[in-house]
Amino acid sequence: MKKDELEAILEQGDLGPIDGYLEMVATEPRLPVVAIGMCMLRMEEAAPALRAILARGANGETLSDDEAKLLFRGVYMLGGARDKEACRDLLRLLRRPEAELDDLLGDGLTQTMARIVAGMFDGDVEALLSLITDRSVEQFARDQIFGAATFLTWNGDIPLDRMRRLLVAFHEDKLAEDEDQAWYGWQRAIALLGLRDLAPMVHRAIDDGRIPDWMLGRGEFDDVLAEAEQRPGDISRFEEAYLGYIADVVEALEWTDYDDAADQLSDDDLDTLWMPTEPVRNPLRHVGRNDPCPCGSGKKYKKCCLANQG
Repeated sequence: MKKDELEAILEQGDLGPIDGYLEMVATEPRLPVVAIGMCMLRMEEAAPALRAILARGANGETLSDDEAKLLFRGVYMLGGARDKEACRDLLRLLRRPEAELDDLLGDGLTQTMARIVAGMFDGDVEALLSLITDRSVEQFARDQIFGAATFLTWNGDIPLDRMRRLLVAFHEDKLAEDEDQAWYGWQRAIALLGLRDLAPMVHRAIDDGRIPDWMLGRGEFDDVLAEAEQRPGDISRFEEAYLGYIADVVEALEWTDYDDAADQLSDDDLDTLWMPTEPVRNPLRHVGRNDPCPCGSGKKYKKCCLANQG
């Protein structure tokens, strides 16, 4: 539903309290497009409840299924609304243990979190970058924070010199284990920001095995770096890397919705079809990089499906 359509509904009046729409966001198994749209248009009313559930998640409180769904969809909504007041709690949430993040965010952590963080960023550079340097933070969360910081550096919210110091220290102090996902965020930052003087560090990291070939290989890294030098002000470079801001919350959440083809299936098919009622999760996420790939190819996971995820 487009903004003008929602605004037309608003003009009709008698829309009821925002609590009703928040309840739909928390309970509807299918993506509640109208409810999300109404909450976005009435974010001043919706934000307190969304911030509150985010804070509870950041505190590690046990949430009901409906509360967990509200948190999951709510962080997209707060990110899309660029709600700065929620930033501190979002960063606290991203420090939670891996199992908790998987339960609450599923693949939302890897799909959209960089854009959510960028939207909520409140200007506290050190608070944001501290997640990147903290080895205890889950590796995919660090990668996504790297992505947000890269975009925020490009648009001027983070000083380039500060980001450069972080990138150098990450390599020199080896702030992640070899083949950790955070290295992907590190090398992508150097390439997208056009930091040619740091390219030798990336090449050394590749040669040393810190960055395996299923991340950006030397040739691809050099191509992205050259493109950044040729088109430094072109935001489309970041959009192609799924970095930036959330422009449309419903569109950003569409990947979590049911497959429309399910409507055409028989009752027997529906009985066996997995219908997501919680954040979608990647079933391969916890397969070890050196384990046999679950697809049955006979190759190691890192040389097969993991390499093809990008």
